[in-house]
Amino acid sequence: MDERTSLLTAQTIVENPVFESQSVAISAVPISEFASQQGVTVRSQSNAVPETWLERHVPGADIPEALLRTGTFCGGVIRDYRERLPYTLSDFTDGVSWKTLSAALFMFCATFASTVALGDVAFRETDGMVGITEYLMLQGVSGVLHSLFSACPLPILRPTGPITAFMIDLYQLSSYIGVGYYALLSWVGFWVGLFLILIALFDLSVYISLCTRFLHDIYAVFVCTIYITDGLLGVSQRFHKVEWAQAFFAGYLAMFCIFFSLLFFYMDRSTILKKAWRQTISDYAVPLAVVICVSISYTAKSSVDVDRIEMPRNFAPTWEEDEGGRRGWYQGVGGGATAIAVSLIASIPIVALFYIDHLFSCILGQKPELGLKKGEYYHSSMLITGICNLILPSFGLPFVTASLPHSPQFTKALTDYDKTKTPWEVKKVHESRVAPTLVYVLCFMGLVLPSVLELCPEGVVNGILTFVGLQGILPGTGNQLIDRVVLLVTSPSEFPESTAPYAKLPWHRIHLYTLVQLLCLGACWGMRFTGPFSLAFPLVIVGFVPLRLYVLPRYFTAEELEALDSEGETREGIDGAKAKMAATHPNVPHISEV
Repeated sequence: MDERTSLLTAQTIVENPVFESQSVAISAVPISEFASQQGVTVRSQSNAVPETWLERHVPGADIPEALLRTGTFCGGVIRDYRERLPYTLSDFTDGVSWKTLSAALFMFCATFASTVALGDVAFRETDGMVGITEYLMLQGVSGVLHSLFSACPLPILRPTGPITAFMIDLYQLSSYIGVGYYALLSWVGFWVGLFLILIALFDLSVYISLCTRFLHDIYAVFVCTIYITDGLLGVSQRFHKVEWAQAFFAGYLAMFCIFFSLLFFYMDRSTILKKAWRQTISDYAVPLAVVICVSISYTAKSSVDVDRIEMPRNFAPTWEEDEGGRRGWYQGVGGGATAIAVSLIASIPIVALFYIDHLFSCILGQKPELGLKKGEYYHSSMLITGICNLILPSFGLPFVTASLPHSPQFTKALTDYDKTKTPWEVKKVHESRVAPTLVYVLCFMGLVLPSVLELCPEGVVNGILTFVGLQGILPGTGNQLIDRVVLLVTSPSEFPESTAPYAKLPWHRIHLYTLVQLLCLGACWGMRFTGPFSLAFPLVIVGFVPLRLYVLPRYFTAEELEALDSEGETREGIDGAKAKMAATHPNVPHISEV
């Protein structure tokens, strides 16, 4: 770089022989002249963190500060823990509140039902090699580790639907190549965990910034609609398995669960009862709905059979050996070179899925409008998730990642709102490690007290799944795609007043952008019907990135895209974020060219 045009434009970190590092703010001067005057040594440009291709191509340069690459090995992870360190005590004291209890109970109901359902599917499709015990054990162990040791404790870790599909495919693959299932599972877990750890250590999570709100909203709607369809399909498929009276009653229970959950959830917007009562009912909406539906199920016990969830009775692994005993927990690795090579290839789509799923969950659960005060963190969460996937599959447990829509829903459940204002304003988020830890401890209780959880009918489980999906995509819940879909069927003269950045754009431009997103959503759903290729849907999501970066700018102006693809709150620009990072990460200079 030419010394005559090399300028120190903002804040340069220099190394002094006397002091380990010092930050000096000066006016723009040539770097070499400043160094000569101060008697210090400035790092070379090759070690600096200049504006990258990524920063030039992210729309609006909207990269969260916590994702900015540090340029040093393990720099992002170190920064996460350094910035979270001042909150060590408050991470526990802030959890002493009724909001913590209500949010934990809600998230337990929301995740436990689907985890048990997925564990049952895995048990049937893998001939009993993995089941409900492994699923609950995984969610409990990985969740507690993440909530206690990640700098970002709020994202909900659990085995998801796509993970279950991968588990089933690996079982079929192990039979095809003649390798033991647990050996193949252990090796795939090893590669998945290793790749996720490397992503965390080398700050590679920053590339998720190429996925803007355009993709966030599409993916969130896609996942929520999966929960809705899974819940409704669970009801409809029962008509082919049991007597119609039994299936109809299960359907009624599912509808009652959805109805009461929505009724209680929106109770705080009504004017009946006292405000404190309304808020309490809203906070405990799902647990109250479950109690009511379980009570209803026992009133009809004498006239109709009610299918209830079945729980394992001990902590022993699901699989029974030929001798009649249970397998041991630790399975180790084996299978030779074939298992190693096949597992490496099989891990690639899983890593691609986890990269998108985990980071989307962290981003959507830490959006600026959610009002979190303890910062944003990504790298440490990816690191802990990688460690869990590296170790736990060798015990015959499934893989794990952060879950949508549960992660942002959990943050909202921990939030106190000022509901006298429109839109609601965040008063306080009860951020702590206590709430997520309590969720996972309650999951363990499913193995400790199975008889209590077996009171719940399967129809109620279907209702909970449907409600979780609905809660994530109902208008006014923060998903702009859904809000704009409502505008598609609303007369322009009847458009409601909105503070959204796109509100001042011509309605036909808003509709065109919305239709593009709906086509992308349709492509995601289309992948669901492609058989084994459905697991490649992360590649479809990745394909939307060049669509947003290079195709949409041809049909929308920069101003229109900035309004339509805005987060609603402006982050610090790249220069401001870099300047702040320079103050907290003194080993990385930020040098720009003029």
